[in-house]
Amino acid sequence: MEEIGPKPLAAAEETAASSLNYGKALLPGEGAAIAQFVQKNMRIPRRGEVGWNGEEIGNLEDLGYVMSGSRHKRMNAVRIRKENQVYTAEEKRALALINFEEKQQRENAIMNDFKEMLTERLTKKHGSRLVEDMESSAKD
Repeated sequence: MEEIGPKPLAAAEETAASSLNYGKALLPGEGAAIAQFVQKNMRIPRRGEVGWNGEEIGNLEDLGYVMSGSRHKRMNAVRIRKENQVYTAEEKRALALINFEEKQQRENAIMNDFKEMLTERLTKKHGSRLVEDMESSAKD
């Protein structure tokens, strides 16, 4: 049977992942790479720290070692700005996903209300047999 009316939207995750923009100052793929660390709630590695995990870096800094990225003010400022761009984009993505889910819930509630109202009216007008016939044909 052919469906009538507009088609449902694509999954929210697919559309969010494909159209996510992290900002202008990031290199291609840099925003997505930083976002992976943000989504896993991990420390974003600085230059020279790739290959080390967050605990190892923290231990080295506690021992007094100065990691390469923390020494330069300008590099630090750029890194912080890029990280903030990614955090902002991730927050927007999460907000859009929440709004999409809330909208779906509202639409489902309205559809259920309409179905109940239609069933009620058809039952009053034609009796329960017609409603049962319609429900069984809708399932097929």
